[in-house]
Amino acid sequence: MIYIPKICGTCNGSVKALNLIYEIYEREIKKDNPKKIYIYKEILHNPKVIEELTNLGIMTIDTLDNVTSEDIVIIRCHGEGYNTYKYLEDKGIEYYDATCPNVARIHKLVYEKYQNGYEIILVGNHSHPEVIGTNGWCENEAIIIEKEEDIEKINSDNQKKYIICQTTFNKDLFLKIANSIKEKYSNLEIEVENTICNAVKNICKSSVEVVKKCDYMCVIGGKNSSNTKELFNEVSKYSESYMFSNILEFYKFIKDNNFTSEDDIGITGGASTPIKEIYNYKYLLTFILYYKDKLKEFIKGQSGINKGLLDNVINDNIKEVINDFCDLNQDGKYIRGTLIALGYNMASLNDQNYLNLAFAYEMFQTSVLVHDDIIDNAKYRRGKETIPRRICAKYLNDKSEKDYQKSVLALANSIGICIGDLGFYEANNLIIKNYKENINLANLLECYNNIIIKTIKGEILDVYLPFMGKYNLVEVCEKDILDIYELKTSWYTIIGPISLGLILGGRKLDKKLESILNKIGISFQIKDDILGIFSDIDTLGKSIYSDILEFKQTILYSHIINTPYKEEFLKIYGKKNLNKTNFAKIKELLIKSGSLDYAKDYLDNLYWEVINELDEIDMEDYFKDILKGLFVYINIREK
Repeated sequence: MIYIPKICGTCNGSVKALNLIYEIYEREIKKDNPKKIYIYKEILHNPKVIEELTNLGIMTIDTLDNVTSEDIVIIRCHGEGYNTYKYLEDKGIEYYDATCPNVARIHKLVYEKYQNGYEIILVGNHSHPEVIGTNGWCENEAIIIEKEEDIEKINSDNQKKYIICQTTFNKDLFLKIANSIKEKYSNLEIEVENTICNAVKNICKSSVEVVKKCDYMCVIGGKNSSNTKELFNEVSKYSESYMFSNILEFYKFIKDNNFTSEDDIGITGGASTPIKEIYNYKYLLTFILYYKDKLKEFIKGQSGINKGLLDNVINDNIKEVINDFCDLNQDGKYIRGTLIALGYNMASLNDQNYLNLAFAYEMFQTSVLVHDDIIDNAKYRRGKETIPRRICAKYLNDKSEKDYQKSVLALANSIGICIGDLGFYEANNLIIKNYKENINLANLLECYNNIIIKTIKGEILDVYLPFMGKYNLVEVCEKDILDIYELKTSWYTIIGPISLGLILGGRKLDKKLESILNKIGISFQIKDDILGIFSDIDTLGKSIYSDILEFKQTILYSHIINTPYKEEFLKIYGKKNLNKTNFAKIKELLIKSGSLDYAKDYLDNLYWEVINELDEIDMEDYFKDILKGLFVYINIREK
């Protein structure tokens, strides 16, 4: 079971600030000449939030030097000093104050007391932006106390002293410091009530209620954030706890450790962590735990399936090639097999009858990859040599005559075609053999064949369009790319496997879910295309040059050819003798042209469409969370 506390994540002040920003953004983009929006310093301690805002063109700045009256400035949650407001007003710059109301109240109190001759003693972290902002309301003359030893900084004269605290500072420590100051100085006023932010206290309280029934607790937030550290320290008293600053770090940890769906795991977040981000962690965890359960089943049974391919094979040559196929037909990610299991479980069936169907589909996938490797002239697949390359390695040498070399290359590709074909029909046989008594066999085979047909049609486009584009026979557009994505990836990777699982369980895929799954499939391919250029061979398990060498048509390609960078890009893209310099230039152009950002934004937009549409369909929440988690996994995966 996965638990999320009733109260966790972004505090109300931060929520209001973000809502203000998005409200201003929505207002401005509707205008013919929208103003540029700037956030003066970090809106809150969360790189993910900053990245999302940057993607909208809302930049975070550290200086106002280049801001003009044609721009809009939003003052961060932690607040700013008096001089910042005065500067903006003097320059006639439109600004909006997103300062947390509690912080703004402290600013007002400090300003009033300072104007009345008080020495300001500010208890808090001297480098915290809130402390810096508050100090600005007393002309940066506050004495900042972070620990008891700092009390020595206080002047010993009889000047009236006003003690106030940073909102996110630990209340008990503040009172301890304040009492120590009282022992030394008499002329004091201490502001205690309504100073310390209740958000941290409430998050801790709610998280403790949850952690007491959990085996593990995951705390999400910046590791340098004081409120996240306080939250972590609190929950650590009751359960084994871990802190994560980003979702990729969380994914690697969950993947590499022995967590199972039988564990009770809590997820909470500090006051700077958006609640939607916490739910993304929950979705990802739900998917990964389900995936890991199925992965164990597949790994356990895969050797038996591979062994069956060698039954009654006597000829050594055939046996050798099938062994090579079997070697490729393992160590896959089994994502498609997992989705077959998911579809079957969504049909309310909890046995393991889906296993042989999943093995058949994984065999079909391996066969497709073998053919793909011939088309792409690929050297590596799943971190291993491809079938054609293995044949060449066995028979080619530097001293071979050209005719012999050509014959070996022809042999390698021919054997690859043959073994790929064999895999298709072995997969077909596996389905018939194991489900011949199932009343849904005819529908199962019809769906399976339909997936293969769609995949082949997508492959035709994937081969045809690069040729047409490279030789200027047709102007490739985004719709052409999306057609490939739908036929070759959505059906083959996402829609098809879930459909098969549903059919095996006696249900059919409805159109609303098919539309959602198609968007997940398109996202899968967009991410693949990004990784195909912006990953590395060790991580990816195949060449990072292949997409460029093949003149592959991707959403990155369809975008950049409609920018001023088209001509420079096409001088390199598809070049046979690609080197590191050319490759680096391709990446540089895709970044400078905005094509990489465009692809990422496309992914983000699909994410919100999928999340919202899943919330509206009739499906058990658990399965919705798995599908949402699949989407999060697609977005963060590195291969």
